[in-house]
Amino acid sequence: MPDLFPTTHSTWLFDRVVHAPDEARTHIMSRYLEPLTAYVRASSLRVLGEPAELVHDFFASRLADPAYLARWAASGLPLRRWLANGLITHARNRAQTDARRRSQHESFDPARIPDHAETNALLALERAWALRVMLEAHDRVRAEFDADGKGAWWELFRLHSVQGLAYAKAAAATGVPLTSASHVNRVVAGRLREVLRAILERDGVLPVDIDRELATMQDLLEG
Repeated sequence: MPDLFPTTHSTWLFDRVVHAPDEARTHIMSRYLEPLTAYVRASSLRVLGEPAELVHDFFASRLADPAYLARWAASGLPLRRWLANGLITHARNRAQTDARRRSQHESFDPARIPDHAETNALLALERAWALRVMLEAHDRVRAEFDADGKGAWWELFRLHSVQGLAYAKAAAATGVPLTSASHVNRVVAGRLREVLRAILERDGVLPVDIDRELATMQDLLEG
């Protein structure tokens, strides 16, 4: 495949799209099944059947084409939005095919499937995506601190920054000295942010866009 992307597109996923498309497809299917299924459940597409089945059908249809991901890489769109747009097109095409196969009184009107993303469904997609990324980052960082014998550091961060517990109570619950609590929390929070950035870049988010994506995730998960 020719060199389709500028050098700024130097993320793992862009590289896999060009040099190992099967690996890119497997990664995308594992990462975006849940967010796209959430999209289907919240959209008009749900009338077409079981949401996960529709998403799997979309993956089989679109990701089998090596050019599909290459077009995404050149589009400038976040991958989740590109996939949502492709899912809508795929659903409309499937509805039209099904309508032609059935008698007139049984047919489903493909016009009931919008040709654009629906606001509520997009919000469901974005939230499911943000949660998926955040949970993966939390799991990785917790495992790192556990492996270093610092599981109490992660627990203090969880109690204070996630659960909102005051430092005094979080420190007492975890055995971390209160005088060290603020420092420990900053260390864990910093590592979590590094891991989040790494996950986003691996998923094709360009470095210049990562801070914006992190802010979007925070808004989605706090909303």
